[in-house]
Amino acid sequence: MAEVALPGGRAASYQVIGSGRPTLMFAGGPGFAASYMTGDADLLSDTLQSYLIDPHGSGTSTPPADPADYSPEGHARFYEEVRQALGLPRVVVLGHSFGATTALTYASLFPQSTRVCVAVAGFGIGPDADAREGGETGAEFSALLDRQAGSPWYEAARPVMDEWAERILAASDPAEMEQMMITVLPFYLAEPDRPEVAARLAGMSRMLKADLAAGKAWEGGLYQSVDLRPSLSRIQCPTLVVAGELDFICGPAQARPVASHITGSQLVMLADCGHIPSVEAPQEYRQAVLEFLGAQDRAGTLSG
Repeated sequence: MAEVALPGGRAASYQVIGSGRPTLMFAGGPGFAASYMTGDADLLSDTLQSYLIDPHGSGTSTPPADPADYSPEGHARFYEEVRQALGLPRVVVLGHSFGATTALTYASLFPQSTRVCVAVAGFGIGPDADAREGGETGAEFSALLDRQAGSPWYEAARPVMDEWAERILAASDPAEMEQMMITVLPFYLAEPDRPEVAARLAGMSRMLKADLAAGKAWEGGLYQSVDLRPSLSRIQCPTLVVAGELDFICGPAQARPVASHITGSQLVMLADCGHIPSVEAPQEYRQAVLEFLGAQDRAGTLSG
């Protein structure tokens, strides 16, 4: 990992994978180091030069002074500081899960810095807004969790998922958050017991490094009130929204309204896929991104 200095004596850790268009790649969580997204970066390494930047508080990136900055807006401002410190021009931004939430927020806050936005399995509507509007995302969440009830890992994983917030808020060691995530990760896939999927998931699990402070800030109030829709109309760049049809947490009920609020966006739904396309549908995911970028290249969006 390399480091770049930021204002105020702070720093950000990052690694670079691939060659091509400069791309800021945002990890999920919040609170997980960027290394788990090496699979995404490797898939696109012939097209994108991906800067996998550890979120503030993860890796050796300096934690934010105020826990409120673990919000999508706080993360976006941090990444813009990193872009400037690295001397990068306008960039592609690609985020996964909470990182996709951050990518959409970044594109809305910093249109002058964003050439293209790719939001993969993004979260845009928190439980407060969902409850006011009929609970569609909550119903999708419950139905897709229940779909896995016959799996051998379900009995151990379901209590951790059901008690996630309470356990995170009570945790005292980042290793607890990491182990919790490893326990529930099968829920994040449509078919986690397929041998090739299980092998990729195991590799990803070994790279999960958590910032517990971010997890506590998220579960302690930030998560519940998220609603990106009022800000999405400010996005000016071409935007691709990618979601798995069987993603229990950021599936169709999240992806469709997010895409509908972004002028000219493209929505790709991946069949038989859950929350982690790079693990479960890597070639379909790669194709969707490359086709989108190719269209933008032909339109001249990626030049100049």
